[in-house]
Amino acid sequence: MNYAIVDLEASGGKKFENRIIEIGIVLTDGHQIEQTYQTLVNPKTTVSKFVEKLTGIYSAQLIQEKPFSVFATEIFGMLKGRIFVAHNVSFDYSLLREELKRCGLSLELPRLCSMKLARKAFPKLSSYSLGSVCNHLNHPLQNAHRALDDALGAYEILKAVIEQYGEEFAWKQATHKGIFGFKKQQTV
Repeated sequence: MNYAIVDLEASGGKKFENRIIEIGIVLTDGHQIEQTYQTLVNPKTTVSKFVEKLTGIYSAQLIQEKPFSVFATEIFGMLKGRIFVAHNVSFDYSLLREELKRCGLSLELPRLCSMKLARKAFPKLSSYSLGSVCNHLNHPLQNAHRALDDALGAYEILKAVIEQYGEEFAWKQATHKGIFGFKKQQTV
């Protein structure tokens, strides 16, 4: 199967005003990385102080970056025909879907949440935060709350689950009673 593991950093603030400030994507077959992608994005709004402190990405540095619309078609093309994976997939998927919608692109992909998958695969962990699961797998995050590093962390979770339990385990977990937001037979 082909996966697009995505992590987004967002401006913060109210749900419908939240905009992407950084995108990280890992394209993989579940066993090895085929391609990575990372870019900062000018959100055309200010970044909340909380997000600035958490990510180290500041409004002032984003002013010189390109807006999301410049990257939309390229990102849309990378995702085509893949399973969308993220740690807390509902946040990343819905935010990216809204940004693409503003650019006239409609995103409909099967989805898999690496956090929920980790809960099924490693049921005795005390925390399922991305950093905690990656530490458990002996792949500590290098730069937590930066999009590409977090996407690489989610990749390590997916890869470990596939290696330990097989790809069918991930597939069954994804399709079982609609868990993980997986919608079968939907494509970009």
